[in-house]
Amino acid sequence: MKSLAVALLALVPLAAGAQDTQKGTKPENDRFQGTWKLDVAKSKFSPGPAPQSVTVTIGSDKVTVDEVHADGKTENWSYTPSPGTEATITGMDNASVLEKRVNDRTIEHNWKFGNSTMQGRGVLSRDGKRMTYTLTGTTPDGKPVHNVEIYEKQ
Repeated sequence: MKSLAVALLALVPLAAGAQDTQKGTKPENDRFQGTWKLDVAKSKFSPGPAPQSVTVTIGSDKVTVDEVHADGKTENWSYTPSPGTEATITGMDNASVLEKRVNDRTIEHNWKFGNSTMQGRGVLSRDGKRMTYTLTGTTPDGKPVHNVEIYEKQ
């Protein structure tokens, strides 16, 4: 199962391309932008196993995720967020994400992967150097997912 960095983020996930919902423009000082690396040792994955690594790059108009799964297989995917609109995920079949910026330190996602749906919430630390991304939902075979992923800004 994909860990979704997301992912941040992001975050993840999870994030940077989100626009200010009141003005319809991108925030000038988007604290989510940059490169984030998963701290695998501090993160919890249920069900596991944890990935070997995840790097999330959040730019002004695109989010890119590079992941090495527990079995060593690599996966690369990306999306271009647009407020209020589901974005297709490039690099994954039948996948999309809807992103909502709650405030300058919190972002939420609704993920769809085929028959699986998940909700993600990324929260930045006050200093902007760490993001905690919580992912909940179900796998395609109905198993519950509850990941708490810790990302460090590079």
